[in-house]
Amino acid sequence: MLNFDQPSPPPDRLEVIAALRTAVEDVMLVNGYTYDQDGTVHLRGQLKVPADKIYRILRERVERIGYTPFLKEQKDQDDSDKRRQGDFEIIAVRGVTPRIKLNTRINLLLYIATFASVIIAGMQFGNSPNGIDISTGLMFGLPVMAILTAHEMGHYVIGKRRGAPVSLPYFIPLPFIALFGTMGAVIVQREPFEDRRTLLEVGIAGPLCGFIVAVPLLIIGLLLSHTQAIAPTQQMISFGDSLLTQTLTFLKFGQLAHGTDVIAHPILIGAWFGLLITGINLVPAGQLDGGHIAYALLGKYAKYLSYAMIALFGALAFLVSETWLLWAIMLLLFGRTHPPSLNQAVKLEPFHFALAIIAVLVLILVFVPNPLSVV
Repeated sequence: MLNFDQPSPPPDRLEVIAALRTAVEDVMLVNGYTYDQDGTVHLRGQLKVPADKIYRILRERVERIGYTPFLKEQKDQDDSDKRRQGDFEIIAVRGVTPRIKLNTRINLLLYIATFASVIIAGMQFGNSPNGIDISTGLMFGLPVMAILTAHEMGHYVIGKRRGAPVSLPYFIPLPFIALFGTMGAVIVQREPFEDRRTLLEVGIAGPLCGFIVAVPLLIIGLLLSHTQAIAPTQQMISFGDSLLTQTLTFLKFGQLAHGTDVIAHPILIGAWFGLLITGINLVPAGQLDGGHIAYALLGKYAKYLSYAMIALFGALAFLVSETWLLWAIMLLLFGRTHPPSLNQAVKLEPFHFALAIIAVLVLILVFVPNPLSVV
């Protein structure tokens, strides 16, 4: 995030405005400006360079003056401000994001700890009388880590290719606390994304890579699973179906007889969990991956979609599974809004709308309304 620790007293406004105008004069014809009380400077005019080519040059120059630039197109007609359709605005905000070198050893240690954590969690899905079944733990843990790693590295690789300052993923080990040994991983984004194209591409890359790895593992897990009659008094954990798992299960086993269920192989459980995480991440809310995609498409109006998702999770918690109550609360506290991109003047291309459609289709395929129940 931006470092808004301001020097005191603030710099001379005329000097700042002159320096900023000089910094942008070869890329923007400035026809007006304003200076806010907090030191923010607004420069308005016409660009001499296409919006998708200007920003990195602009940012480098403006940061030397101690400001971070936001670029957006002016769409309002406002005669009193002499603002014309198609004008652009550079909003120079005081403060520059500090460039901090992160310690990658922490990422490695967390990855190893999470790997161990999911293996420990996977042991419960075996048949060993003492509960220590390393082979079962590995058959569960390897698919989970393969899917999560593909997911996070999808974000990281595309982020690096697009020049986004993304960190390596921080995996979250939760041994003996979470049923599956982890809640996934996070990548630290130290500042807003440069533009909506980057936001959408980085947002969808993770779930799409995870999905591509998970589907073959899901099929292998189904091939290694079998059906079994369940006694009426026998209690078991039931893993809920998505449209994808329901379809593939039907193709493998046909219509299950009454009182019969699929006894899932640990690989199947690991793939199921990976797809569950994929589906949750694709929910279009806040700063989830789906929230990134929604903001790239809708801009400031994406917050209304976030409110709708919070309401949906609340309804699912009340009607289907209490599992969703935690997610509704988390989204209510942390996921209602999304920070704006730095270069808001760049438009999405048809390719990006195609990616968004793919994201919606994957969400429909993998979302599980009732993840866990005891039958």
